[in-house]
Amino acid sequence: MGDRFRRALFILMRLYHNQAGNTLAIVAAAMIPLVGMVGAGVDFSRTYLVKARMQQACDAGALAGRRSMSGTVLTSADKAEALKYFNYNFPNQLMGAAAMSTTDSNALNRVTTELENGQLRMKATTAVPTTLLKVVGINEMRVNAECLGEEYYVNTDLMLVLDTTGSMNCYLTDALSCSQETEKPTSGTKKSKMLEMREALKTLYSNLRPAQVALEAKNLRMRIGFLQFSSTVNVGKLIRQVNPAYVRSTYAYRNSSGSLKSATDWNAYSSNWLDISWEGCIEERGTSTALTATTTSIPSDAWDLDIAKIPDSDTTRWAPYDYQATSGSTRISEESMGSVTSSNYYKAACPKPAVALQKWDSTTAFNTQVDKIVQGDGPTYHDLGIIWGLRMIANNGIFGGNNPDKFNNVKVRRTIVFMTDGYMQPFRNAYSAYGVAQYAGRTASTGTSDASLEDIHKQRFKLMCAKAKSDPYYVDVWVIAVLSGQAMDAEISSCASNSSQAIAVSNSTDLANAFKRISDKVGNLRIGA
Repeated sequence: MGDRFRRALFILMRLYHNQAGNTLAIVAAAMIPLVGMVGAGVDFSRTYLVKARMQQACDAGALAGRRSMSGTVLTSADKAEALKYFNYNFPNQLMGAAAMSTTDSNALNRVTTELENGQLRMKATTAVPTTLLKVVGINEMRVNAECLGEEYYVNTDLMLVLDTTGSMNCYLTDALSCSQETEKPTSGTKKSKMLEMREALKTLYSNLRPAQVALEAKNLRMRIGFLQFSSTVNVGKLIRQVNPAYVRSTYAYRNSSGSLKSATDWNAYSSNWLDISWEGCIEERGTSTALTATTTSIPSDAWDLDIAKIPDSDTTRWAPYDYQATSGSTRISEESMGSVTSSNYYKAACPKPAVALQKWDSTTAFNTQVDKIVQGDGPTYHDLGIIWGLRMIANNGIFGGNNPDKFNNVKVRRTIVFMTDGYMQPFRNAYSAYGVAQYAGRTASTGTSDASLEDIHKQRFKLMCAKAKSDPYYVDVWVIAVLSGQAMDAEISSCASNSSQAIAVSNSTDLANAFKRISDKVGNLRIGA
């Protein structure tokens, strides 16, 4: 027995110390968790793809259904629209996912649409069968997606600020120096820039009309206004509609020697005459000569650049522009008009009346207004254009009461389109909204040269553009410059809200495309979805 025991113990000890074949046992034991790990990777990846596609489909369906809704009412047709987009992006049983019910909200695998606080909520849930994970007892993985289709519309105010100087009577192909008193006639494909502009404006509104109709269907609005500028602006009657006291009842004009005429020169006419016979162009209210070509902020006493200031004194009121002086008068406009016959630069010029922001009832009504913008006249004062474009669209100042930040509890988006065909061009001996610079000395001293005067007005323009784009106005500014192929001046391009919104054009096709880009942006009614 002893030998047998010792022999058995010897064999057991040899087996104990011999490790051959253990790896096979370990691998066999490890195969189950290894298959589980690989299976998890494969099945999780497939499940992730299903979930991503389902989320995309949910987003598309919710947005489509919300856009289909009228107000906050969810109809069966709206639900059908949502499901159509969902199913297009996520076909039933995609990648082996379980079929989903669209009618039974209690089904385990389903797609539902419901109204939630006036918005459309869409939910989807299904199961993705596993493959290798079945080894470890996991037969399926649940996939869920949820989304809210929110659609917000924004009221739109659009102010068209249009250069209507003498150069606009020329052809697009003419040199920038071209200027005349009447529009050149259409000749073949050649049209005056005024005519090209009118046609582009009509196309702009035609493109915007569907957006206007869509807004009105939701009790919101799109308004468009016009501000033409040259050496002054025709806003006087709009000012008087707000308050007749905002226009001075007496005003002393200067003669060609720079001497002030009697303070009763304007008072000789009755207030009724103001409304009937006055063209409506204005001389600006008080400003500051402290604003130079390098000034970086607007002086506090530059009332012409203060949009918010309500007139409360003669210094802060506007005066009638002396455009139509009586025959034989020694007032400055009559002398200015008679002193130069070879050019219209120095003559008194009064653009067509500005039009306040309003809802246009039809394309015909809008086009009728556009057709009134004819026969450009006078030199170019860009600063007047942006001053009054901003004043007419601003949420404060004399027109602020008609320009709320919200209409029917929905925000208002403000846009200015500033169109010009030339560079800044003030003249010291031209009659403008600031009088005759060499006599009046209102924006610069009386001895300032034309070049220096131009630099000052450029800086005024830049400062006002910056104001338009900042608090509290936040206007989106577009600039279109018709420059016959030449580069746009830096101060003009910098007025735009960004570089892509400063557009130089040299032909009618480019002009039409520029307005198309604007209509696409302005007509995008949604600020979130």
